[in-house]
Amino acid sequence: MLDNIVLLGVGRYFELVEAGKFSPSDVDWMVCHYSSHHFRGKIFDLLRRGGGMIPEERWFTNLYTKGNTGSASIFIMLEELLNEGRLEPGQKILCMVPESGRFIVSFMHLTVVGATRPAETVTMSAPELAAESALPTAPTESTPDDLMARLTRQLTQVWVDFETRLYRIPIIEKLERGQLRVDDYRLLLLNLRQQVVEGGRWISRAASNITADAFEFRSLFIEHAFDEHRDFHLIEKDFISVGGDSEEITAAEKNIGTEALSAWMFHRAGKENPFDLLGAMYIIEGLGMRVANRWGEKIRKQLRLDKTQVSFLLYHGTNDVNHFARFEKVVGSGVLSEELVKRIVKTAKVTARLYLLQLEELGHT
Repeated sequence: MLDNIVLLGVGRYFELVEAGKFSPSDVDWMVCHYSSHHFRGKIFDLLRRGGGMIPEERWFTNLYTKGNTGSASIFIMLEELLNEGRLEPGQKILCMVPESGRFIVSFMHLTVVGATRPAETVTMSAPELAAESALPTAPTESTPDDLMARLTRQLTQVWVDFETRLYRIPIIEKLERGQLRVDDYRLLLLNLRQQVVEGGRWISRAASNITADAFEFRSLFIEHAFDEHRDFHLIEKDFISVGGDSEEITAAEKNIGTEALSAWMFHRAGKENPFDLLGAMYIIEGLGMRVANRWGEKIRKQLRLDKTQVSFLLYHGTNDVNHFARFEKVVGSGVLSEELVKRIVKTAKVTARLYLLQLEELGHT
């Protein structure tokens, strides 16, 4: 689970940027503790995608000369920066300190102080001052790159909140503690099937509501629906392989959370050009890409199952990387606007909450 600290740390970093606490362009030194070179590339990749990267030359670490000095590392790094003469008055330092045992991340924003040169005095005449104050301020227009970066930052925050809540759900807690039983696995499959069987349908409905001027996106949605519409057969096969009854799973009702999630997805899919469903895809495909394979392997080992008995989770762990690429293709196509970014993020938040509700309400119809 250690890789989750990267996502959590970057998510909080983006949260501070969005709140206006600091601007990456104003940071002179980034002092970040990471225990292994393994994490460096992951951090940089997420920051670049979110438009929040501080240039590599401004990052300071002594990992490669001092090793992992644990809880002392931030103090040792600051001491080296100060006493090696790298700092100048007025420079800004951002420190990031993770604590991986409980997944706590702390930030410090420091300013270097010391002797400074007196500021130059600029004198302006009254007419010049009047002319200066009369100049209109042009509104700044977000570029496609700005919009993409903002969307990435905000969706990362949504995901961090979602994943934090996910691991508090009883059945996921059982899985993580190695206490899952076959009955629990059957219950999970029974409930997931009722949501998955609707997946291809709401994606198809969304495709049918995409207008002709966005024809290429309609094709992507149809392609995605085609990939998804048979997935529930894998769940049924897995369910029967661990002692479940085929009639029971096919006749089962949606649980309370699945009812809410399904209604929400069809509601959004019924709107014209429902590109905000990209937020829903970010959550659902993100589950497949980020956790499905790990959950599948944990279930297989804890219950001593064959890979063919966890085929649904293992399939999505492999194939949702390709599905996620479609999400990135659409959002990177220039379709984003200020309004659409807000709608995508809102849809992602609602979908995340309802997906959690679905897992919380296993067996409650």
